[in-house]
Amino acid sequence: MKDYYCDEIISKRTNVDIVYETDEILAFHHTKPYFELHIVIIPKKHIDSLSTFDNDPALSNEFLKAISYVTKLVEKKFGGCRVSSNVGDYQTTKHLHWYVHYGKRLRNEDGGSIKQNGI
Repeated sequence: MKDYYCDEIISKRTNVDIVYETDEILAFHHTKPYFELHIVIIPKKHIDSLSTFDNDPALSNEFLKAISYVTKLVEKKFGGCRVSSNVGDYQTTKHLHWYVHYGKRLRNEDGGSIKQNGI
């Protein structure tokens, strides 16, 4: 299966609005957001999923720093947010990632648009 994050984002073939970046981690605005604010946090090396992550303490620490940084920005602007990760069949991209999201849901799990206010 193709890995969108490795093939497009990390390779820089697809430009993204970067929120946070280190040598190990990249946080950026989702290219097709499911929420009003939808930020993706990924490792720059390929890891299939949270369930296959070998719990590398250094990378875990980098993830927590990134999540903390991004959530502080969102909390300051909007008062709060959610942090989530998909695993297994719930992953459309088989690359470990965390989401920081806020606001109304814009798309269903299958990617279809959600009509807002009867529109």
